[in-house]
Amino acid sequence: MKIDISEYEKRYTFELDSVTQLCGQNIVKKTYILESMRRYFSTFKYPEQHNKWRDNVKVDNKVVGRKFFTLISVKGISDILAMLGWAKQSLFTQYMKQLIEKLDCQMHLRTITAEVEEIIGLMNEKMNQLGNIELTYTMSDVWDMVQNSSITGCDETLLENQENYELLLIFLNLLEEIIKVNPKKILVILENIDHLISRKEYRDVLTKLQNIGMKYDIYFILSTSIDGYIGCEPSLCNGISVFGDVDLQMPEFDKILEYIQDNYPYNKKIGKKQLENDLAGIIHKIGQKQFLCSVEESVICKLINQSMMLYEKWNETENKAEIAFLKT
Repeated sequence: MKIDISEYEKRYTFELDSVTQLCGQNIVKKTYILESMRRYFSTFKYPEQHNKWRDNVKVDNKVVGRKFFTLISVKGISDILAMLGWAKQSLFTQYMKQLIEKLDCQMHLRTITAEVEEIIGLMNEKMNQLGNIELTYTMSDVWDMVQNSSITGCDETLLENQENYELLLIFLNLLEEIIKVNPKKILVILENIDHLISRKEYRDVLTKLQNIGMKYDIYFILSTSIDGYIGCEPSLCNGISVFGDVDLQMPEFDKILEYIQDNYPYNKKIGKKQLENDLAGIIHKIGQKQFLCSVEESVICKLINQSMMLYEKWNETENKAEIAFLKT
């Protein structure tokens, strides 16, 4: 599914897969793309005068309705916490309504009603002795009672005190439970997710998103710009778009491998796993001018790191053909 975003005469294009990764160092472009999608597939009201936001999103070269996707946007942990609260339209509220409909609560409700009515009766016997006065009681339904409860961790810790990764997993599990019962075409934006979780956690999240995407009509967009926050295996490659000074929509993994093998400065065999690792190390530099780090810059960085007890050495055994290629 191809997405086109316009900004007056400018055009930004990327391929929307079940898991889409927007990479690169041009954060301004990525922010504009995600904000455009948020405004279009939401209840955002556009001003009547001409502006860059109005109808600036196309899907497969067509202007689709604003309800084409149900949009869920996460800019930070505060957004996740809001979805785990009792707000009228929150994911948690939707889930609890589904849960109450699924569970048979009537027998328990009758038991609660009888017990409370007995307590009220005993209290009224005493209050009647004061004069013409007593308590009246109307039993709330299950939903009213549930809404009066607090949402905490299993050990009664505040949700705000839980790790970002744990909250993100709760959010994804909650989302999956909701779409099991009420399937729909959903677009989930996870903006700057590299600011919230570790690299290993990011890899685990990618696996979870892929599993969800295989089951349901749901699309995840993740934006990152920090080195190492990327999944470059063949199943994810088509969903990678890099935004720099020049933009790139990644082709199929085998085409990248073939291009590298055919054009490498000398006859070098690069395995698929090695290429995945190499791409993960340089993905955010693709399309960026002045991306090469000079020897002097590397030496200065190493000297400063050593002063902080961080030691690393260059393990590469560079080939003359590689050095010549980098100098041309």
